[in-house]
Amino acid sequence: MRKRDKKRERRELINAFAMLLQIGLAMMTCMAMSFGIGFYLDRLLGTKYWIMIFLLIGILASIRSLFILTGKFQSPGSSRKGTEGKAEQGPEHGSEVKGESDAGSKKDAR
Repeated sequence: MRKRDKKRERRELINAFAMLLQIGLAMMTCMAMSFGIGFYLDRLLGTKYWIMIFLLIGILASIRSLFILTGKFQSPGSSRKGTEGKAEQGPEHGSEVKGESDAGSKKDAR
């Protein structure tokens, strides 16, 4: 039993590290791409403000990416699994529609 606990703990630690690495890479990629675009536009146009504008856009995009990766950006009624998640919802979600469809099928069966 202890080996199972150690394996589970090790797997959770690896998953946590992978999520941390994924979040860091996603944030750095968003900021680096936008910084590069702003830098290129500044050099092309001979200005000095595009780099700041695009860096701000990159920071906002990285924050959005952070929320998406952690799952806090979803609306309360949506699920990650799409249509599969509808079957897993509790009685407070979609019970009226299910009841109506069941009533119709019972009438057809008579």
